[in-house]
Amino acid sequence: METMSYPCSPLIPLPTHHEEGSYLLWSPQVLIPLENGNMHDGNAGPSPDHHQQLQDHELMNMLIQEANVLLLQDELSNGDPSLDGSNQRLGRQENGSLLLGVQEEFMEESSLGDLLVAGARAVESRDSISASAILSRIDAAPVSSSDHLACYFARGLRSRISGECRPIADAAAPGNRMPAYRMLQELSPFIKFAHFTANQAILEATADDPAVHVVDLNVGEGVQWASLMSDLARHGSRKPFRLTEAFVTADAGAGAQRMAATARRLSEYAASLNVPFQYSSLHLRSDEDLHGLATSCCNGGGGSSVIVSCDTTDQSYSSLTRLQLLLAGSVVRILRPKLVITTEEELFRMGRNPGAGAGFSFADFFREALHHFGAVLESLASCFRDGGYGACLALVEKETLGPRIQDAVGQYQCGSVTGGACSVGLEGFSACEMSSFSVAQGRMLAGLFSRGFGVVHGEGRLALCWKSRPLTSVSVWSPV
Repeated sequence: METMSYPCSPLIPLPTHHEEGSYLLWSPQVLIPLENGNMHDGNAGPSPDHHQQLQDHELMNMLIQEANVLLLQDELSNGDPSLDGSNQRLGRQENGSLLLGVQEEFMEESSLGDLLVAGARAVESRDSISASAILSRIDAAPVSSSDHLACYFARGLRSRISGECRPIADAAAPGNRMPAYRMLQELSPFIKFAHFTANQAILEATADDPAVHVVDLNVGEGVQWASLMSDLARHGSRKPFRLTEAFVTADAGAGAQRMAATARRLSEYAASLNVPFQYSSLHLRSDEDLHGLATSCCNGGGGSSVIVSCDTTDQSYSSLTRLQLLLAGSVVRILRPKLVITTEEELFRMGRNPGAGAGFSFADFFREALHHFGAVLESLASCFRDGGYGACLALVEKETLGPRIQDAVGQYQCGSVTGGACSVGLEGFSACEMSSFSVAQGRMLAGLFSRGFGVVHGEGRLALCWKSRPLTSVSVWSPV
């Protein structure tokens, strides 16, 4: 794959544009925007900025080395080999006697996908004997490089059988998630597509406002908002930017260290751009907290309108359902924002209703998840295939994609949420059509990575697709 750095200048020259640098929050420096980056074309001549090209190659080499080290550490410490193809197997269980309850002919002739769907149906019907037998057959089946994510689907089914629906956040290895996130950001279009599209909507909605106020239900490391500040500074107005991080965890101190570090990085970067910046956090324990925020917004002056942002692409299934229900309930009802922007995996998109009648059954969801995550893996493989990035892909699978599959399968419709996350909608808000610039920009970005990527738009959303299948969606909503 030809190395590319991402432009701070607009992808196409239109009057109102969104720009995003590549903010490396994990580097020794605080924030490093790749200013005046160049998109390298394999058919083009040598880049005029040779120094920038060398930096790009050094970054890619660092990613590969880091991925190899982390995977080796996992092997040595956990005895759990990385996902590198057909050598993967689930821990084999001594339950050969259970095979008596399943037809041998079916077990031998069915594909791995068929076996997984049959296992999902058995789990849904609470037939643990058949489900365990099918999972044992999956353990023994040869696993090719195209379907080795099957082990995560099988683990999710086992967790449903045992009743151990543990959220992904409890089981993830925090030390490896940031390197995997960085690799996704540098080598695939998913994160940049979301940031480009969401920030463009904010720029357009606040073009005539003297200030910008974003209430974010999932700030994370704050990469998106460093990018937005760069846009505001480049437009020349340097209008004040206020960021409120709203969180709903039971333990208010659980993410205090991360929030403090994010606030510090963003504040320092805003100072370097001479952009007036204010960061605050709000623990949402009841509607009173939201009423207090709404009051402060009204009394704060400055004429800024509230923009609500909710990105659930890195959340566990139980967390994303909580965020979606909170967003559709108290947040929009009390804050009455000027705009709501949601970034979601298409499989869990708010307002999506793939089921009919009584709803989306677990077996239906499982079959859809097989297609969705299979397309995600195939698209990532197309980005990571060349340049020796195999170890990077293995780490992304191990730390992000695989655990997310296991969590979604194990958590789907667990607990008090019924009907799945897809049934949630925003009452009193209607979908806004994306601007022609946002659509063109999305297409341009998708085309930088692989011919298989594209975008679809409509129903107030812009979705990044792999071979016409939507994978990640950015939706924009405004009050009716």
